[in-house]
Amino acid sequence: MYLYGAHIENLIKTPPGTQGKQLLGQRDGAILVSCNGGKELVWITHMKRATNSTFKLPSTMLLDRDRLATLPYLTIGFTTVPTNATFNEVYYTQKGNIIFLHFSFYNGAMSTTQCQHLLRALDEVSEIGNAKIIVLCGGSTYFSNGVHLNVIEAAEDKYDESWANINAIDDVVFKIMSIRNKLIISALQGSAGAGGIMMALAADYVYANSQIILNPHYRGMGLFGSEYWTYNLPRRVGYKKAYEITEVCLPVTAKQAHEIGLIDGILSETASGLLDKIQDISNALLSSDQFSDLIQKKTQESDSLFYEKLAECRSDELAKMSENFRDPAYNAARHAFVHKITPLVTPWHMKCLGRDKAIRVDGIEFSQRCQTNISLEIKALQAHAMEVGIKSRPPGLACLLVGNRRDAALYVQKKVIQAVSMGFSSHVTEIKDHEWKTFNKLQDRIIQQINHWNNDPEIDGILVQLPLPKALDHRRILDTIRLDKDVDGLHSYQLAALTSASNSKFSRLSYICCTVRGILEILQFYDVKLPGKLVCIVGASITIGVPLSMALSTRGSTITMCTLQTTDLKAKVEAADIVVGCAGAANLVKANWIKSGAIVIDAGITVTGNVHKGKMKVQGDVEQTDLLWKRASLITPVPGGVGPITVAMLLQNTFDAYKFHLTQEISKAKK
Repeated sequence: MYLYGAHIENLIKTPPGTQGKQLLGQRDGAILVSCNGGKELVWITHMKRATNSTFKLPSTMLLDRDRLATLPYLTIGFTTVPTNATFNEVYYTQKGNIIFLHFSFYNGAMSTTQCQHLLRALDEVSEIGNAKIIVLCGGSTYFSNGVHLNVIEAAEDKYDESWANINAIDDVVFKIMSIRNKLIISALQGSAGAGGIMMALAADYVYANSQIILNPHYRGMGLFGSEYWTYNLPRRVGYKKAYEITEVCLPVTAKQAHEIGLIDGILSETASGLLDKIQDISNALLSSDQFSDLIQKKTQESDSLFYEKLAECRSDELAKMSENFRDPAYNAARHAFVHKITPLVTPWHMKCLGRDKAIRVDGIEFSQRCQTNISLEIKALQAHAMEVGIKSRPPGLACLLVGNRRDAALYVQKKVIQAVSMGFSSHVTEIKDHEWKTFNKLQDRIIQQINHWNNDPEIDGILVQLPLPKALDHRRILDTIRLDKDVDGLHSYQLAALTSASNSKFSRLSYICCTVRGILEILQFYDVKLPGKLVCIVGASITIGVPLSMALSTRGSTITMCTLQTTDLKAKVEAADIVVGCAGAANLVKANWIKSGAIVIDAGITVTGNVHKGKMKVQGDVEQTDLLWKRASLITPVPGGVGPITVAMLLQNTFDAYKFHLTQEISKAKK
């Protein structure tokens, strides 16, 4: 048996007649062992069997149950400081009105029982009357790394233990957020990961030393995450940055964390000096008027709505985590992590271009992630509106369908279904072209409907489904849409704005064409560096080709625009680093035209078969053969690639419009 985590015991006297290597007691997963011929005592917190395929566990988990039952439980209070004296995982010290709560768990992992232990300590310190500030200290090497994967791996029922562990750590986070009469400060003396970071963010302030590394994500383990991260992370860094942090799965330095607002400050170069600096800040705060103002604000925010929001976040997170815990991907990832199995393939978030087979962009999964974030933002914004006395309303999307095209009707139906499922209100108006004697009258009716929606305060976004009948003045119709409601981004001014756009930052009244925004999001997600890239866009439509060329050129790419009539199309495609198909011509671009390592964005759609009978075949502009998957580095397939993401971007634009309108109302209400 290999032994780990030794702590000298000086508070307990060695019983008379004690020999060496005797087991004398247990505490918080550790066992007390006599050594040096029985003259000294030492706690051993973790052990590992000296056989293959084993891993470290709390010592008591590896003892025979009958033997463990004979060992007395040597209880110790939370006020006993263990330094060179004993083993105590959770303890606190009080300096004036400041409580320093330490929880030094081995490697930062927090099992179910450890979370429950920490919760009892929080209950105790929260009741200390003269304590005004609680500092969560974690350990000097690790603050916390979230749930205890080793204990879960060793459990007979891994789902049950995973579920118990995540609920136990959620209880700790909830307790931290429920202490409203004291300020809570997280002191990141050591590094932190996943749920440990999210637990730290539950505090009012988060400070760190400059040497720590944070891994604020769960995806590598196949988990959505909990610990109220959907409430606390966006509250600190905003929803867009929260999405990036949890999806990109890259480590964050203390400096980077401070720059993006994840932590409030870097106070020292090492762990040893951090607590002294926090004590100085706390004392200065206590002696100022600001402290009482902060406590008053916390108290005022502790209404039923605050706890309802927390309950909703927890419920949503745990619903996803329950699914994750049953997913074979989580079990495989956990097993590999615990047993230190070297991956046979590069982790998805570290994939780089030039692989043997292209990365497949899963548009449906991408879309679902976007929709999850939008739903969270809607709830947060509506809660904010209610706080200032504004009656909550859902985002409103209006769709105009002109003509008798069955495929167009199906597209609108899909958009509406997704919008409604996310809590949007939808309004669809169909205008049949054959019911009007002249196209002028038809056009007047269309413009009348658009103007009606322009003036409707409950409509945030207006979509005119294309294509329109050719005899109509498309430009006049699209330019009738009010700029702040043009969520399809096809107004003349919106297109003009693309030429001055940079890094996807547009004015508050400007929206990028949905497909274009989706393509840009894909390229950004996979960290494709656009400056200097040769981009061949096959298709010059007003909805994709033209606006995409504008957007990419402003980002430093060199654009080659092609159409069905372009001569020597093959040569132009062969030279491109990024190929975008958006001509609506099935298999126009051949697989053997794509150069090795190129990125293929297929936004072209050709529908064949009987639409009315539902027997349709959807094909893209790029010939999707085995050769294509061997040559390209990244591919958006058809179907299931750009299409679902485009719909998600329509909903994102509509939410952005809703946010703009509702924020204006909130600002007025505050005055």
